[in-house]
This record gives sequence, structure tokens and C-alpha cells, in this order.
Amino acid sequence: MPLAMLRKGETACIKEIIGGRTAKGKLTDLGFVSGKKVKIHSSSGGPLIVALGDNRVALGHGLAHKVMVDTEGCES
Repeated sequence: MPLAMLRKGETACIKEIIGGRTAKGKLTDLGFVSGKKVKIHSSSGGPLIVALGDNRVALGHGLAHKVMVDTEGCES
């Protein structure tokens, strides 16, 4: 499921990044890599505020739809 579909407070693991080279590069530079745990801090209308480890990242819904996550089987 896309990261954009998660609700506030939900945690998931990144499974893959879909999209073109530019989108994948931007997301990778921000720390969105396969296997990393993410948590939604805010998803109320504007950009998603996502926790990646100790960092918080604001992510637009377009890019958030390119991050595929799984809410089960998160190892780390």
C-alpha cells in the first residue's frame, strides 16, 4: 500500500519506491530506503509529516504515493 494511505500514528516498513529516476533519487536522498521503519506524525490535508528514525520529513502526497509500505513484518 502507498505511504499516503496510512493514518496518523501508524507505523510501517518501506518495501519499495516506485516511479522514475528523479522521484526515486529524491526519496532516497531523504532517507526513504527499503526496510526502513516510518511513522506518520501528521496527515491532515497538507503534506505528510513522517518520522524516519530521529528525523521528521514533510512529504507531499504525490511522492508519498510512490513509497510502498507494509504494516506487517517490519523487522527493525
